[in-house]
Amino acid sequence: MPQFRQTDQTTFQVAATAGDARAGTLTINGQTLETPTFFPVLSFYGGGTKSSVFGGGVHRTIKEFMIGDDAIGGGTYEEYFRGTMTSVAALTDYGINRERFDDYTAERIKDREPFSEYSGLIFVDSGGYKFLHSDGLDGSDFEIEIDQREAFRIQNQLGGDIVVNLDRPITPNDTFEERQTKAERTAENAVEFARLTQDYPGARYLTVHGYNYSMLNRFFDTVQSQFGNIDISTLFDGIALGSLVPKKDNKEALITAVMDCVEIMEERGLEDLPLHILGIGSSSIPLLVAAGADTFDATTYILNAINEKYSVSLTDHIPLDEVDFSQCDCPVCSTPMLVDRMQGNAEYQKDILGPVAMHNLIIHKQEVQELRQRIKQHGTDPLINYLDETVGRRDPIRKQTHRVVNQSLGGYF
Repeated sequence: MPQFRQTDQTTFQVAATAGDARAGTLTINGQTLETPTFFPVLSFYGGGTKSSVFGGGVHRTIKEFMIGDDAIGGGTYEEYFRGTMTSVAALTDYGINRERFDDYTAERIKDREPFSEYSGLIFVDSGGYKFLHSDGLDGSDFEIEIDQREAFRIQNQLGGDIVVNLDRPITPNDTFEERQTKAERTAENAVEFARLTQDYPGARYLTVHGYNYSMLNRFFDTVQSQFGNIDISTLFDGIALGSLVPKKDNKEALITAVMDCVEIMEERGLEDLPLHILGIGSSSIPLLVAAGADTFDATTYILNAINEKYSVSLTDHIPLDEVDFSQCDCPVCSTPMLVDRMQGNAEYQKDILGPVAMHNLIIHKQEVQELRQRIKQHGTDPLINYLDETVGRRDPIRKQTHRVVNQSLGGYF
């Protein structure tokens, strides 16, 4: 059995609450993030080399923003990258060969010269959602069978500040027996992960899966049964709720999952741990923050850009060819060279859509910052007013907004 955590490099402190919503600070190895916060998903390695910031299409341009590269005119964008998410599974998204794979995993990301000035937290997902379908890492001319030990080896080699166990996400169409089997395999991995990482110099999160109280409670029971009498709150630094991506457009289902997970964490003495939501962003964030979630990750800021969608809020986008860039004062839209590119005046799509993705990310970060400020104000009215002024005015979401206000924020009166 794994031993209790002996290090105290990770702390999560709640500074203010508004109903179930929390605002606080997450500190890992001396680096602090204010919560709630959004981790932009980023592929650090996309098939290229040092000279191309390790390649990766629009991801490459985002990395150029992250490090203030001359390719995007320099600039200071560090504040938007104080936490980033990447995945073991992303290593072969671009069909790299085995030699390139070995090079990418040979040293920590932050030890690479292009990223040497980057000081943000890197959250390295195990990639279980992808391995579930592929049974391993598929490169252009190699395959690696991924198990818990191999997944952690790669997370460690990449230098993740936050790492999670290799999980087996469920799907909406799974049978009861399939979900139980996946829960048991995830729980077995969690035990090995806890053993492998007991001296790891970073935060380690436990992944959990389920869509409602009964499913999540059974999942926690399955995990706890593997650890026997050991209190799992002493082994992990956070909880990561997964399997929600197939339900990303179903706000009712997302809210139920988060509310029920929060309730179970309280019942099991895990309420002092941060709750991370895997793979969910955009318009869901305000409602899930109100329901008690602390951190998020998603690729939506990039995917929307690739689809030529320009964000004006977490819930609204306009087609790129209809944008009046003078209406936005973000650093991207205030830079004539980047505006010129977004208007289509560049040879490569990454140079046109990369700045759009960066703008979309800035909108994400600004909105989440506003949520933090609302939570820190007195009472629940500031946060309720924010929800009413934003997601609450959209017909498809209004009903769920009222539900969150009534169940998580104490109601309207």
